[in-house]
Amino acid sequence: MYAIDDQLIDRFHICDDYLQPLLAAVHRSPGRRPRCLCSATETGGVDMYVARIGGRYVLKRMPGTGPHHAPACPSFTPPVELTGLAPLIGTAIREQPGTGLTRLTLGFPLTRHPARASTATTGQCDAAAENECDNAKLSLRGLLHLLWDEAEFVRWVPAMAGRRRWPAIRRYVLLAADAKATKSRTLAELLWLPEPFTVAEKIDIAARRATMFAPYAASGRHKRLLLGLGEVKDIGAARFGRHKLIVKHAPDCPFILNPETLAILHRNFATELGLRQALPDTKLIALFTFGITDAGVAVADRVALMNVTADWIPFESVFEHTLVTGLVARSRRFRKAMRYNQPATHALAALILTDTDPPTACYLISAATNGAPAPNDPNLPLAQWIWNTSIQAMPQIPAPITAVSAAGPRRVSTTNPAAEEAYDPTFAKEAQSWTKHTTAQMNSPKADCAKTSDTSSR
Repeated sequence: MYAIDDQLIDRFHICDDYLQPLLAAVHRSPGRRPRCLCSATETGGVDMYVARIGGRYVLKRMPGTGPHHAPACPSFTPPVELTGLAPLIGTAIREQPGTGLTRLTLGFPLTRHPARASTATTGQCDAAAENECDNAKLSLRGLLHLLWDEAEFVRWVPAMAGRRRWPAIRRYVLLAADAKATKSRTLAELLWLPEPFTVAEKIDIAARRATMFAPYAASGRHKRLLLGLGEVKDIGAARFGRHKLIVKHAPDCPFILNPETLAILHRNFATELGLRQALPDTKLIALFTFGITDAGVAVADRVALMNVTADWIPFESVFEHTLVTGLVARSRRFRKAMRYNQPATHALAALILTDTDPPTACYLISAATNGAPAPNDPNLPLAQWIWNTSIQAMPQIPAPITAVSAAGPRRVSTTNPAAEEAYDPTFAKEAQSWTKHTTAQMNSPKADCAKTSDTSSR
């Protein structure tokens, strides 16, 4: 339930068209704060704000308020101190609730100097230089984690099973990119994700892709770069000593890898490549910068990789994959915590169980981990579950409070309506109402240049 002034609004109707004038009026009055009434411990509710995104007005959580929402609320996020996000807030990631815009300071270039020797590095810090990670800037891997986090693919409830396919992944990642800007350009105009491939539309898809890429092929001293995101289908040899990155759904658009880029990729993401080889039922996601030559050839400049399960949930090791898939099989509810810029040796929560009371922060540590997990904040009660993968088998996982029956409460995420906790025709109607607005834009010829978003702010 939400409260706007003295009016109570059901969570399931907040995206309905008839409420748009009310949200518009609140948007024009920055002093008016809608409140989320999800938590009985928050007197008066948790403040929200209204942002105008893609021509529609949506509710977003205020920065830093995620832990104050009830664990079952779609606006809940774990304390940032449990994740790699904490050092980036206010530095690399600066949110502006007044405008709804998020400013990003990137730690990698979006231009290429053709005459300069390649000194490309990927978005992940080298283990030998982990103390030199610049938390005032967002790495390429950090940006990938931010997009996945805000697209809500870190959140899992049982009814999401079978609902996550590439069209939904693409749509909500594009939504997550909206209202975010770098120093000189918006993230929406930079980001390309392949359209779902069909043989019947192959020529039209290629034409739309060429239209987006064409402005970046112009000759000049500085080459502007784009950002590409997709599932890696293959990294293989090309002719004449080169290699190529093939993205699923875009088999006719190989991205050339020069020897320096390939060497850095294998060095910095050996773990991710090894996990993909060892676990055939998983996927490998790449975020990469790329330029277009004068002849129209796409050349990758820097690449960051991330492993996800068959349900598109990120993981970092075989042990974490075992934990995540086990929780999914047991119909548990949880949020995956993302690492962003932080090295693998830094002790961070792997995920947070949201169906326990209080929520449980789950840590996976090993002999390679530096230090123990930080103690919990007494103002935000959380339990801890620790698995030392170097010396013990998996401990017993804390039991959920209660099992949610088929007739129990159902929720539609206002952030990602496709991720419903349980299917119900009534609630599906609200999801379809929002999706019809975004789908029309995403499927338009200008889809890659003008994105919309309803993602929750951190």
